Parts: sequence; C-alpha cells; structure tokens
Amino acid sequence: MRIVILGGAGTIGRVIALDLVQDVEEVIIADRDLGAALRTAERVGKGARAVEVDVTDEKALRDLLRGADTCINSVNYYFNLDVMQACRDAGVPYLDLGGLFHVTRKQLELHESFREAGVTAVLGLGSCPGVANVHAGWLGGMLDTVEYVRIYNGSTQDEGESLAAPYAIQTILDEISKPAMVFRDGAFVELPPVSEEEYYLFPEPIGWAKTHLSLHSEVATIPLSLADKGIRECFFKITFFGYSEASLRRLQFLADVGLAGTGPIEVDGAEVRPRQVLLKLLETVPQTSQKPKSKGFKDVVTEVKGTRDGKVVVLRADTTGWPHPEWEVSGGTLLVGVPPAVLARWMADGRLKRPGVWPPEQVVEARPFFDELATRGFTTTFTRTDTFAAPS
Repeated sequence: MRIVILGGAGTIGRVIALDLVQDVEEVIIADRDLGAALRTAERVGKGARAVEVDVTDEKALRDLLRGADTCINSVNYYFNLDVMQACRDAGVPYLDLGGLFHVTRKQLELHESFREAGVTAVLGLGSCPGVANVHAGWLGGMLDTVEYVRIYNGSTQDEGESLAAPYAIQTILDEISKPAMVFRDGAFVELPPVSEEEYYLFPEPIGWAKTHLSLHSEVATIPLSLADKGIRECFFKITFFGYSEASLRRLQFLADVGLAGTGPIEVDGAEVRPRQVLLKLLETVPQTSQKPKSKGFKDVVTEVKGTRDGKVVVLRADTTGWPHPEWEVSGGTLLVGVPPAVLARWMADGRLKRPGVWPPEQVVEARPFFDELATRGFTTTFTRTDTFAAPS
C-alpha cells in the first residue's frame, strides 16, 4: 500500500504519517520544503519517504501521484481544486481536511467528473470538518425528521496572551475576517465573523466555555445531505480557535482594521499586501503558549434535533481526545490527523470505494469509524434526550 501525504511536513501531515506508518508499507511525505520533509520522514521512521513537490506544478504532481493508492491533501485549502483534479486525472482516491465552505462548494461541482473517472473523493475529513460530519450523518440517520444540526468545537485554551497559532494561521485569519455562513430557516445566510457568542457546556476540563460562529465546511454540506429530513438550521461554533479570548480579540482588531486583507494596497508609492505584512510581524511576536496541565484536550460536539416515531428527540455525540505524549501533540491536533489516516486506509484497500465527490456524512460508516478512533484513545459518547408533551 502506497499513500501520499501532500503537505506532509506540516504539523497535521506529521501526525497523519505517524499513524499510517504503523501498518502502511510506503508513506510518502511530500512537501515543497524538502528539508522539512526529510526531517519529518526521519522523525516518523519505518516506511516514510520524503519527496519534494510543489502542488502548483501540474506535471510534477501527477508524476508523484501515479501508482498511489490514496492521496491525503494536507496543504492549504487554497489548492484543493488543483490537487483534486490531479488525483482524478491520475486515478487516485482523494481525501482532504476541508475547504472553508466556499472552496468545498466548488469541489462538490466536480462530482460528475469523478464519477465518470471512477475515482472517489471525500471532502473534509479531520475533526471539524470530519468527525462532526460523521456525527451528523449518524445521528440524522436515526431520526425521521431533522430540525437542526449544531456543532460545537471546544478545547482547553491558552491561559496567557500568546499569539502562537493553534493551527494554520492563514486559515485562522480567513475565519476571523470572512463572514460566517449558517443555514437558517432553510437558506444559507452570511453573518459577521466571530459573532453570535454563546456559552456551551463541554465535558471537563473545558466546562462552560464561550463559543462563536466561524466560516466552516460542515455547513456547506450537511444541509444538503439532510435535505430530505427537512433540516432548517445548521451552524458551527468554536472556542476562539484555541487562543485565549484576550489573544483572539487582539487578532480580531488587526483584522478589523484591514491587516488580514489579501489584496494589494499602496503605501507611500509602494504596493504591499496587508496580510503578508501581518504574517511577517507575527513571526517576531513571542510564541510561547501558557496551556494548563490538561493542554490540548479536545471535544467535538454535534447536536441534532428532530423527531422519531412522532416524538421530539435531541441526539448528541461527543468525541474527545487527550494529548499524545510520545508524539508531542495536543488532543486537538491528534483529532485532526488521525481520522484522515483511518479513512485513507479504507480508500486504499477498497473498503470505501464510491466514485464521485462526497462529504463524510454520506459515505463514512459511523460505528466502524469511531471504533477505529477508540483504538487510538479517543472516546465517543452518545446522549439522547426525549421531550414529552404535557397531558391535555
């Protein structure tokens, strides 16, 4: 079995590789930074091999993919469409970590071309999106009708004011600066980023925590997948992206004054791009985080309300994870990296073979999936709340 990880030298790529090398013969750590790829391959060991590739080089990418059993795309979502089309043309099953709503919607348009090519693509299979989508498909399938799907992504936060990015800083800046998309009253609606704050009760050690809306891929697909159940609402909320609230407010201010902008502006006769300036400045800021002892505990919650046998029911699924001391990663990072490693195996050995482009909630079998996660230390719990009408 040969599995290619694009962006394999990144934080998530390394976790994916660490999981895969347990039983996969050949794991390709592909990255445009060959030095970083070599260091990652050495750290991962076993069947890992480093390869230099720039995903914008169509020929080099197709040459690399030829003969692979699966490709996991862990590069920035900006390149999802390019990588997808290369996989389709090479006849290689494709899997990514999400497209931040708008790119995901464009990727869905490739469904027919993938179906005709006989190639399977699964969009957004990390934690959020990913685990939450599988929750939604699982819980929604238990109900006759669905009123809403609400997703809450919680983690233990930094207790100081570090600006160390919990994950890809480019994606975080997009989530802070671009309107959040929600599905409300049966239609997609734009709302301000980091809006509609709500305290939500997560398991300890998180407890009550403030959450807020964010642009995310789950909302792009779940309303379509559960349309036949009559779904009226879907949203995604997160706990300040893993920053402390004070740190997030600082970044939010910078975005509000335009420093997250990607377009060029003129300053004293020179053309600059505000985001590039901000990224450069962030490199000079102290990056030491002050996490509690429960550093990196993660809980992904999906609540689905609907009816079953005429009764109003609320179903809730939680998938939780703790840090991995040996791999030196948080529970949140682990829960992003392990699911694509699990699914890549299924796609490579034919357990998941369904030509076309699919969101996880439509093609991932929930119970075997969560059983696999349990072998890696994750816990998934199920709660059902029934509503009984008062006698007339």
